[in-house]
Parts: sequence; C-alpha cells; structure tokens
Amino acid sequence: MIDAALYLAGRSLVNGLRRRLRRLRQPKYMIGFAVGLLYYYAFFLRPRGGGQSSAASLPGAAAEVVAMLGLAVLILTGWLFGSSRSPLVYTPAETHFLFTAPLTRRQVLDFKLLRSQLALGLSSLLSVLLFSGGHFPATRILRVLGLWLVFASLQMHSAVTALVRQSLEEHGVTAVRRRLGAFVIVAAIVGAAALTLRAQFGIVQDAFVEGPVAGFDTLAAVLHRGLLGVVTWPLAALVGPAVSRDLATFAARLPAALLVLGVHYVWLIRSSIAFEEVAVESAERMATRIAAWRSGRRPPPIAGPAKPTRRALTRLRETGSPARAIAWKNIQAEWRGSGVRLPVIIVIGLIVVAWVASMGEEAGSGLFVLAVLFLVFGGLAIVFGPYGLRNDLRSDLQLWDLLKTYPLRGADLVAGEVLGPVTVLTAIAWGCLLGAFTLSLMIDVNDFPVADRVAALLAVAIATPAALAVTTTIQNAAVLFFPAWITLGPARATGIEMIGQRLVTMVGSAVVLVVALIPAAVVGAVAVAIAGVTGITGVWLAVPGAIAVAVTLVFEVIMAFAWLGRVFERSDPATEIGGTG
Repeated sequence: MIDAALYLAGRSLVNGLRRRLRRLRQPKYMIGFAVGLLYYYAFFLRPRGGGQSSAASLPGAAAEVVAMLGLAVLILTGWLFGSSRSPLVYTPAETHFLFTAPLTRRQVLDFKLLRSQLALGLSSLLSVLLFSGGHFPATRILRVLGLWLVFASLQMHSAVTALVRQSLEEHGVTAVRRRLGAFVIVAAIVGAAALTLRAQFGIVQDAFVEGPVAGFDTLAAVLHRGLLGVVTWPLAALVGPAVSRDLATFAARLPAALLVLGVHYVWLIRSSIAFEEVAVESAERMATRIAAWRSGRRPPPIAGPAKPTRRALTRLRETGSPARAIAWKNIQAEWRGSGVRLPVIIVIGLIVVAWVASMGEEAGSGLFVLAVLFLVFGGLAIVFGPYGLRNDLRSDLQLWDLLKTYPLRGADLVAGEVLGPVTVLTAIAWGCLLGAFTLSLMIDVNDFPVADRVAALLAVAIATPAALAVTTTIQNAAVLFFPAWITLGPARATGIEMIGQRLVTMVGSAVVLVVALIPAAVVGAVAVAIAGVTGITGVWLAVPGAIAVAVTLVFEVIMAFAWLGRVFERSDPATEIGGTG
C-alpha cells in the first residue's frame, strides 16, 4: 500500500506540472507566470548579504516564541472559526476503489495521509527557500524537516477539528453535553494560564524595555515555566526542530516533536468514527463541482445536515430600489456565512479589554497597544478589505447568464453589488475606529487632546465609505472588463502564473485608484483652504476636507455605476464565461 500511495502521489505531481505547463501556452498565463517569477526572485530568492534567513536572524529566543504564538493562533482559529470539511478530501475515484477494497478504515486513512506527505514536504521546502535570502546551506535541510513535522501535525489536527465540528453540527446539544467535561477542563487550563501570564506581565514588559533580546528571553522563560509551561509544551515541542540552529539541537528536540505527531495520529484514528461518511460526502461534492465547472455553470449547493439559519439583520421591504435589494442580499450572505465568528470575536475582544483594564497601573500601556491594534485592523479593513470580501460581481458573475435575465438596469445591478461589501467593510472600520477612540479616553495622550481626537474620528469616518466604494468599484470593474484574469467565486486559483496575474491586476487597480483620488485630493485641498479662511484651525480642518473628498469620490462612483452598467448590458455571457477558463 505504501508503494501504491507513493506512486500515485508522484504521478499526480508530474501530471499537475504538465497541466500547468500546457496552460502557459495561453498569453494570459504566460504573462502572469513571468511576472510571478520576477516577484519571487526580487522579494525572496535574490541573494542578500549575511546568508541568514528571517527566522535565524531573530534575536535570542524570539524565533521559538514567535513560532509558538503563531501556531497557537492557527490552532485557536481553526477551533473557533474553522470549517467542518476535512482537509483529507477524497476524489471520486479514491472513494470508489478504496472503500470497496478489502482495506480497513485505518489502512484507507494511512493511504491518504501518505499521499499527502509529498505535497507537505514540497510545501516545507518551498517555504524555506522563499525565506532563505538566496542561501541554502546544508543545515537548512533540518529546517525543512522540522517544518514538515509542523505541517503534518497541523494537517491531522485540522482533520480532527473538522470531524469534531461536524459531529457538533449533526448532534447539536447532545454532542456538546458529551464533550462538556473536556470543554470545561480546557477552559480552566486556558484561564489558569492567562492568569499566570497576567501575573508575569510586568516582568516581561520591563524586559522588553531593556531590549528585544532580553524581552524575548524573558517571555520564553515565562512560557516554559509552571502551569503555562505545561499548556505550551506541545507547541514548543512541535516547533523546536524547525527553529534549531544545528544538528545536535535538532536531534535533541526531534523525539518530542515526533511524540506530538504520533499523538495527533492516534487522535485522528480514534476520532474517525464518521470518517467514511465525511469522505464519501466530500467525494460527491467534488464530483458535482467538476461536472458543473466543465459545463460552464456554477455548481449547485449540495444538501447537508440541517443547520439553523441565522435571522436576517434587517427585513427587506416589498417595494424599493433594486440596488438596495441586491446590496441587502450580499450583506445577508456575508452575515449568515460568518457563522459564530462575529459573536466570538466580540466576546474575545471584550474579555481582552477587561483583562488589560484590570491590571491597575500597568493597564495604560496595554490599553495603548489595544488602541493601536484597533487602528491597524481598521486600516487593514479599509486597504485590503475590498480585495478579500468578494460578495459582489466577483461571486455573482458565476451566474452571468442568469443576471442578464433580471428585469433591471445594469447600473442598478452594479450599484447593488458594490454597496453590499462596502456596507460590511464600513461597519467593521467604524467599529475599529470607535473602539480605538474609546480606549484613548482611558489613557493620557498629552500631545493629542480629546477635541482633536474627535475631529480625527469624524474626518476618517466620513472619508471611509467613499474610499471603500472607489476601491470596490475598481475591483468589480476589473472582473467586468477582464473576467479571464479574475477568479470568480470564493475559491482562489493557485500557481505562480496566477500570482503574477494578481500582481498585474493589483498594479492596474492601484494606478486607477491614484487617478480617481487626484480630483478628490484637489477638491479637498480647496475645501481645507476655504475652511482656514473662515477661522477653522488645527485638526478640525480635516473635517471639511474629508467631506469634500467624500463628495467627489461618491460622484465618481455614481458615474462609474452608469458606465459599468452599460458595459454589463452589452456583455455576452457565453463569450465571457468561456473566456474565464
């Protein structure tokens, strides 16, 4: 069975490479491939002085601490916001042949795990190469092996998480009660660890004041001591080989990492009660999607276990603007698709704020850091949100021919598609801004009075919706004009050529965005000058400037809606859908 698994994995890799090479005959993929290679060489593979990778250049115990915290974030994110779909997806052929063969459930699972190890090994090698700065000494192979142990353990951990989440979805309260004891134990351990970390917060803070090396060394000592050390031991054991600097250290840390990997394997075997059902369902889903995409249509939704439907945020009136109805539809899709993410994020945020605020004299710096994080998250939502939130034409154009049959103007359709994600991102950005402003009232910021903070809050809040509308409109215009270069739907195509295509479209979008901002900047400057003449001074000058900028951008967006609407009305679905392949 091992020989068969390795043979199939090798042939799949070779066939995949041949398919990608044949695809390079098309100009759009060849251009994207060339740009992708230049990008990787310029930022990752070009030799740099020193010969040290980013991980090796971190001071003291920083590499281990950063790796442990990153791994903890990935695991917690998987449990809180992960999917019930297993990463061990079986193709229809594997389902038909393996599940009817004289193999035990464990042998079938071993087969799939063995097949996936080649891909994980290549991912480990590429990850080390990309961050090696053009240098790959013999000791770097140890990092590849250590990273493979991390990837393999995360794969099995994700599979167990998916099985547990599916069981909870299918059995509801019964499954929760069956695991209530385990949940209580985990919550108690995490709570005790948090209290331990809180008690040592001052020591860690003082160490970082002395310097980053002392700070990371102190934080590493805290993470390895007492109850917190027991909780973080699996994380430290797993990342240990990957951050080892020599063969002796790697050999000393390898047994603990193999133990963590073995525990995950046993855990996966014992948790695979619903293994066959999950595998068959995944294979049926994949077969349906393949058949649908080959016919040029969006795959229909596959019936699954009944899930409670989240209530709509607002009720849509029976009469009104078509654009409002489409925007409402996209907002509800994002709201219902988020599951429990938003409530969990809010609860976690409130717990963190309350925890930091209860630290007495040491709370000031903690609240300042939280305020900065709120601003960072808000900025990320404004800058990158339109690229990540795709509940607009980038999803709905999968049903291009159906949209053409709707009895509404193209401008109304484009407006509704754009306003949906803009509304969601505006709410996120405003929430982050309000959170940062509220936290700033709890700390002393001598150089930035409260009145100036209010002015800055108003200016940014006024300009945010207009800026998001411009960026999102540009993304929707790109998919209308160049559907062959934009991936339709939530899934993202992979490969160097696709990365190159995204870079080309991102540069083009940036150029269009700069052109759109020039008139708004001119009008804003005039408004600021006029406000200065009337006696407005200081940060409050930003408010009339933001109003002028927002009005100008909204005017540009309305003009773009009319133009893109005519483009949509003249489009041919058969030609455009055929061009996306």
